[in-house]
Amino acid sequence: MDARKNSWLSRMGIVILAAVLMELISIAQYERIRKVMQEEMTIRSRVVMGSRANLIQHTLEITEVAMQENLYDIRRSMAHPDSLFPAMVRLIDGNPQFRGGCLALAPYYYPSMGRLFEPYASKDQDGKITLQQLGGPDHDYTQNEEYLWVLEHRTPSWTDPYFYGPDSLSFSTYSYPIMDAKGDVIAVCGMDIDLSWLGDTLNMRQPFPSSFCLLLTQEGELVAGPSESHIPKADVHKVVEFMNGRLQEQDLGDYRVRIRDLIKDPYWKLVQAYKMDEVYARMRRLRRMQMLFILLGLAILTFLIERYAHNEKRLRKASEEQARLSGELAVAGRIQQEMLPKTFPPFIYASLEPAREVGGDLFDFFVRDGKLFFCIGDVSGKGAPSAMLMSVAHSLFRMLLQKEENPSWILQTMNRELCRGNDTNMFLTFLLGCLDLYSGELRFANAGHDKPFVITDSVDQLPTKSNLPLGIYPDIRFEQQSCTLSPGTTLLLYTDGLTESKNPDRELFMRSGVISVIQDLLQSGELAPQKLVSSLSQAAHRFTGTAPQSDDLTMMAIRFEPGETLREQIQLVNQLDEVNRLSPFVKEYLAKLPISAKTAAGLRLALEEAVVNVLNYAYPAGEEGTVQILADSNLREVRFTIIDSGVPFDPTTVLEADITLDAQSRPIGGLGVLLTRKLTDSISYNRRDGKNVLTLTKTIV
Repeated sequence: MDARKNSWLSRMGIVILAAVLMELISIAQYERIRKVMQEEMTIRSRVVMGSRANLIQHTLEITEVAMQENLYDIRRSMAHPDSLFPAMVRLIDGNPQFRGGCLALAPYYYPSMGRLFEPYASKDQDGKITLQQLGGPDHDYTQNEEYLWVLEHRTPSWTDPYFYGPDSLSFSTYSYPIMDAKGDVIAVCGMDIDLSWLGDTLNMRQPFPSSFCLLLTQEGELVAGPSESHIPKADVHKVVEFMNGRLQEQDLGDYRVRIRDLIKDPYWKLVQAYKMDEVYARMRRLRRMQMLFILLGLAILTFLIERYAHNEKRLRKASEEQARLSGELAVAGRIQQEMLPKTFPPFIYASLEPAREVGGDLFDFFVRDGKLFFCIGDVSGKGAPSAMLMSVAHSLFRMLLQKEENPSWILQTMNRELCRGNDTNMFLTFLLGCLDLYSGELRFANAGHDKPFVITDSVDQLPTKSNLPLGIYPDIRFEQQSCTLSPGTTLLLYTDGLTESKNPDRELFMRSGVISVIQDLLQSGELAPQKLVSSLSQAAHRFTGTAPQSDDLTMMAIRFEPGETLREQIQLVNQLDEVNRLSPFVKEYLAKLPISAKTAAGLRLALEEAVVNVLNYAYPAGEEGTVQILADSNLREVRFTIIDSGVPFDPTTVLEADITLDAQSRPIGGLGVLLTRKLTDSISYNRRDGKNVLTLTKTIV
């Protein structure tokens, strides 16, 4: 009885220990995911606020630029008072956001018009323009604070928003001093812009349902905010009160606030508020689901312990378990093979022959933006543990290369992930490369893998730096290397299952055996990738004879045959008139390709749109820089690569404009991204060697 009780207590102790361990792991994972969610929210908030700030600043800049463009016309029109009314009409006409324009002249500037003369043109929502002369005893603009400020400082100024008109629309006025040849202010020109659209525009596409944006003046007055149908007025009031220092952070409840100041006059504040409950909502659901799985796992564990508690069934259960494991390993082996590429283009071929049901080797490749990304790896050990680590590494490779193409960064990221919870101390040798199929540029990084063979007229080895394998130390840095392959060069990547194949006398095939097979193929002129891989596999099996295969045998052959290619480039400086040099360059280049006029026109438009954005925004104002455009084509597709050294910016993350809206309701921005995506097959962005690299690709045949 005591023995049975002790056995039961032991089994329950194991279940309790497993429950505690699972809960600790769950808590640690929860905290890690929580940190990731906070970082993601910071990034998303920064992107939203940055795009909104750019929108506001751009709207204000349109007004300032319009003022500059009409300055000459206004000065010329001041020769006669009657000419000023048409000048005001021209000032506000053609822009839906300009609702009025006035010119407050210095007292007695026109003696015939009296002391105060202020021609004013206003435009209603239907575009009808009304002219008035506002100056007079009832409207002494010389006492206006904005007029006096501009008169004193002789610099332009923005007013804080105000409400005006029968519809109580929100306006702001941009005041600009008009000076004579002596530098004296002879008039102040004001332009009224409509800000009533800002509230809805600022609150489009918020990251969470209750997120909202506010625009405040320097003094904390509300300029624009969400509609009451979207966010309760009380919530908006709380945030405004907090920004004005009348509430503490704990008084905001669930809301958190982020602030961004406009960098130019009028120096308004952009505020975003969001609820932390919504940020963590999905994570909490995941946590609850995880707890259910833990309980299910504990129930299964308890069941298994009870099943194996009966000594009289131990041998039979072990036999059944062995049969089950064998079947699962066979299925796992088939699944593992299904993860590997099955079809190969003519310039590449690979094969993997596991030593057991499942193997620890892997290879993979795919083509994106005219580049071949490939890898080969070998996990320490054999069997299911190696296969599991191989699957994780394979998934990481595929995931990281969806947008990134820096081999060094990818290896470092994979290494950090593979080191997490690696209690078994398994490691993985891994070689990763990126081959430009146009230029032959090969960038690669190695993590302790065997050096590939480089086959031209002779057989050499790629001079890779070995570095340590993945999964050993999380802070290892893997150096990126590069070289350029000449046409006709073949790369042979392999795992040590090839060179360490053993015959019955335990002799090794070694590199000398590999080189011998390659030299025979060189003499016969049959060096196609598939022929090379199959010949080496047959030679290795002939060498091992009746000896069992001791390790996984994996090979990959890549032959660089660019065929007929056309490459040209141009370098521009960051000045908008440089577009005049770009257009003929692109037109002349595309004329050399088998491409329709419609496709060529679309490509020119897409490229010019992307380059203009770089010229305008890549470098801070006043900073000189260059933009390099590379054009590549193999007569089947064309690729344009735009390279600049400006501030890091990924245009592929910019939200596309909603073209279902009318022009007045649609926010500024996003049309260029939409246009470029419509006119090309793919757009990708990378930050490489301190430079922004944007690639546009289009199939032309």
